[in-house]
Amino acid sequence: MEAHRQLGRYTTVLFGHEHGKYPDGNSVLVRGQHGSVLIDPSLGVRGFDPPLEVDHVLLTHTHEDHAAGISAVRWGSLRVHHHDVEALRSVDGLMALYGVPASVWHEMTEFVTERFHFAGWPEAQPIADGEVFDLGGVTVTLVHAPGHTSGHSLFLIDGGDGVRVVVTGDIDLTGFGAYYGDAASSLDSFERTLDMAKQLVADHYVTFHHKGVIDGHAAFAAAVDVYAESFQRREDALLALLAEPRTLDELVEHGIVYRAGTRPPLFGTPVEKRTIEQHLDRLLANAAIEVVDGQYCRR
Repeated sequence: MEAHRQLGRYTTVLFGHEHGKYPDGNSVLVRGQHGSVLIDPSLGVRGFDPPLEVDHVLLTHTHEDHAAGISAVRWGSLRVHHHDVEALRSVDGLMALYGVPASVWHEMTEFVTERFHFAGWPEAQPIADGEVFDLGGVTVTLVHAPGHTSGHSLFLIDGGDGVRVVVTGDIDLTGFGAYYGDAASSLDSFERTLDMAKQLVADHYVTFHHKGVIDGHAAFAAAVDVYAESFQRREDALLALLAEPRTLDELVEHGIVYRAGTRPPLFGTPVEKRTIEQHLDRLLANAAIEVVDGQYCRR
């Protein structure tokens, strides 16, 4: 398997293990004539000797796997969209973004600090939607793309060589589907983001996990359509569970996100709950279901 891929003159994809399979990921290095950027430093960049040196480290969003290589890189500034910056500045901020119960904060803190080297960086600074990093011959522009987290963003890389690259972060186009189970996640926002992302025409699209590089707009748009089917798939699964009245706890116990036996022990149940609550809210708003005596049921 290739360790990296050059996309035009300025952009290099640094593939993680198995093309960025979690807990690893695919990082993107952009070097211009007078500046450099590293997007989403994964566990894989910790193996560079000597360490990577860049002017800016940019994150598509604040999650443990996207920040795992920060402490192994020499950088001048550390930036993420302003909605996610507090989560990058401290471990407690990250726990709040996840929305995990206080009962597992200690274990989750150990998980992100020991497995992903997440220390919290108080010096992290916010990025605004549309902010441009001019590196000389190539620009990197943030496009706010919320849903996965409230600050999740894409980066558009435009080179003077005519090559355009979109870094999609955790719009990873995997068979698992969209993830919107954190406290800072939004089903509605994620759907709008996918509609927006499909309109971005580029030569290459880089996902943080699994897919790696997708070449050409047609292939990307088709992959987004398949990925978006996860919204309806989960809603259909929820409606199937509601063939008989159930409480929220009963629905969470069954789940609609993780396959049987694959639910992560620390955060899996909160993710199921947050995801199910959002679909229930939508179904209630559409009058497809109702609540009777504390149980959800079809109308």
